[in-house]
Amino acid sequence: MGGFEGADHRNGHGHPLDTNQRNGHRARLDEDYAALAHMGIRVVRESIGWRLFDEGGAWSMPALREQARLAARHGIQVIWSLMHYGWPQRLDPFERPEEFIAAFAEHCETVAAMLAEVHGPAAVYQPINEISFLAWAAGHTGLIHPYVPGGPERGAQLKRVLVRATLRAIDAIWRVAPGARIVHTDPAIHVEAPLGAGPGVCAAAAREAEGQFEAWDMICGLKASELGGAPRYLDVLGINYYHDNQWEHGSGARLHWHLQDRRRRPFHRLAAALWQRYQRPLCISETGHVGEGRAQWLDDIAGEVAQCHAQGIPLLGLCLYPLIDRPDWQDFDHWHHAGLWDVPGADAGDLTRRLCQPYAERLQHWLQAFGDHALRFSPPFLGTAMKSIVVFSHLRWDFVYQRPQQLMSRLAGQHPILFVEEPIVGAERTWLERYSPCAGVQVLRMHVPGNAPGFADMHMDRMRGMLQQYLDDHGIDQYLLWFYTPMALPLARDLTPLGRIYDCMDELSAFDFAPPALIEREEQLFREVDLVFTGGRSLYESKRTRHGDVHCFPSSVDHAHFGRSGVPSHPDQAHIAGPRLGYYGVIDERLDLDLVGALADAHPDWQIVMVGPVVKIDAARLPQRPNLHWMGQRRYDELPSFLSGWDVCLMPFALNASTRFISPTKTLEYLAAGKPVVSTPVRDVAQQYADVVPIAASPAEFVAACEGILARSPAEQAQFQELAAQVVASTSWDRTATAMQVLLERFDAIEEAIEADEALAVNTPLPRPVQVPAWAATAQLSPSLPVA
Repeated sequence: MGGFEGADHRNGHGHPLDTNQRNGHRARLDEDYAALAHMGIRVVRESIGWRLFDEGGAWSMPALREQARLAARHGIQVIWSLMHYGWPQRLDPFERPEEFIAAFAEHCETVAAMLAEVHGPAAVYQPINEISFLAWAAGHTGLIHPYVPGGPERGAQLKRVLVRATLRAIDAIWRVAPGARIVHTDPAIHVEAPLGAGPGVCAAAAREAEGQFEAWDMICGLKASELGGAPRYLDVLGINYYHDNQWEHGSGARLHWHLQDRRRRPFHRLAAALWQRYQRPLCISETGHVGEGRAQWLDDIAGEVAQCHAQGIPLLGLCLYPLIDRPDWQDFDHWHHAGLWDVPGADAGDLTRRLCQPYAERLQHWLQAFGDHALRFSPPFLGTAMKSIVVFSHLRWDFVYQRPQQLMSRLAGQHPILFVEEPIVGAERTWLERYSPCAGVQVLRMHVPGNAPGFADMHMDRMRGMLQQYLDDHGIDQYLLWFYTPMALPLARDLTPLGRIYDCMDELSAFDFAPPALIEREEQLFREVDLVFTGGRSLYESKRTRHGDVHCFPSSVDHAHFGRSGVPSHPDQAHIAGPRLGYYGVIDERLDLDLVGALADAHPDWQIVMVGPVVKIDAARLPQRPNLHWMGQRRYDELPSFLSGWDVCLMPFALNASTRFISPTKTLEYLAAGKPVVSTPVRDVAQQYADVVPIAASPAEFVAACEGILARSPAEQAQFQELAAQVVASTSWDRTATAMQVLLERFDAIEEAIEADEALAVNTPLPRPVQVPAWAATAQLSPSLPVA
């Protein structure tokens, strides 16, 4: 779903808002609806705007009728907000509440009567947008004029009036449109007590979070029954959810999403609490982010939607908000850059829309992933639980972000991911650590006694016990096993998966300190797995004769992350003069450290920036030069800012057993950022990218290749950029994950066969009971569920 910004109140300065006029939406309805239909968005939120409607002008009943007809012409179902913060100046909900309530009910009935005459997808109504937020903003802040801060009592007073107005409005709508669906929106929040807080502060934080339910409780009669609330009034719950919906009690400090604050509560847990409390279908009625974070936010929230579906939570849809960029409420000259389309020339009168390409690409990915689920407000989608994938990895999730993270974060849209890392040894007792680094992924980190490294035999009994207990506790009985290391094979001894996959991303037996048992276990793994993927062409050639179903999926690229323009250089390299030549990645036996030193010696005026953790080698071996800068490990989100400040990107790999089969992910990442690259003759790089990446077989050739790049003319640079873009465009991690998913779907037949056998084993299968709260057990919705 999608939404157009419709706030029509007067801001804290007393200036009236009309965003749809400012960004040109009202004048370009046909164009905007056609673009939505083309993108696959078939449900939109639109605001009628009570204040604007009351004042007349261009926004009138004929204009609203024409807008409804245009939406119907494009097959779009509209959720109409009848009051989006603004109300006529002639009315006062504080001093004359009865007049306010009566006028709002009349407004709603008039609009619903007219819209009922328009043929097309049935209209859905939201009487008042965000009752709780509006009561807070008008009673505690200066965001909405003229109701400046007045304390909790003033906000509570307004909330009760708004609930009464909502109930009266629903009755009025149902008089003229008996089958109309009703959506009630409010923010879903989480409030965390400060670290080390005592019982009193923790209780206060819980009370603050509990306030999010108050308006919905009043509407359904759970609270303040004198207002007239009843279960029939509570239809669809619309959850408005943004990155700043979680904070610390008292200080108000945000639990930052972009910093992956571990105190954050996953969205699917917030949705589960609403479903358990009200047993009403849900939708995400607003969500989005700003600037470069739009695409990544959509990935996270769509993964959370998948988690909801897997748990049987009836989440009907996800609404990107706003679709067209909007100016700030308080500062009209500041645009948020939050839309699916930006309007960069709006202040100059140019209302041309510019699609945010990374955001649009992720939207198309998730539309494909979810298929036709929940495109209309009809009976709740209660999808069957998705098969989980249990991943065994020798790499930790919070180590360098590479192939396992890229693939699993994407496959999490179709499969809940259980990422089992190799154990942490030396613990006093056996215990299980777990955390969720992104939507749909749970990381299990097992702490065990003893000092044997990795997936050693001495740890297996304890690890098997912890894993089986976790699967039992969470009801995970339909799953696939995915191996990144053969050493984890004994951990799967007692498991009964639907299928087994080996994603061979490296020739691990060639690495320094490889376990002696690795080769033997890989032989056994090839005998037991159903599918084999390889991380590059050389690996494929090496493994394809060892199994009957081997598929080559070389390293790919995250376009949205590395292909961004205008990324500022990282502040930690601001003091380093140019030209800068840079490398990021693991610094281990695969790097030719002598070559790095020779590069620094050849041109003391060049600055060599090396980003990454030092692993398995003595840090004292690292060459030290005044123009050689070792920056240590950095987060994945920091890499584009390092890249933006580099003139040449380096791949100074040693030519040894550990690099014989590598397919470096960074090749495409460097090129996606538009940066020239020089590499040693690693086989996969030389075979696939020699047309765009100079290959240097000696230190002298490597230095010369870098000199050649730095001496390129503007025309040569433009030619390189075009060629690099063509190379990068041919692949993406999205495409790789989608292709893998096609192969994984073969295991659906196994699941269906199991279910068929189970069905034959009983005469009369009993449906699984649904737990309904006592207050809702005898409640019935006034309108029937099917709409379109």
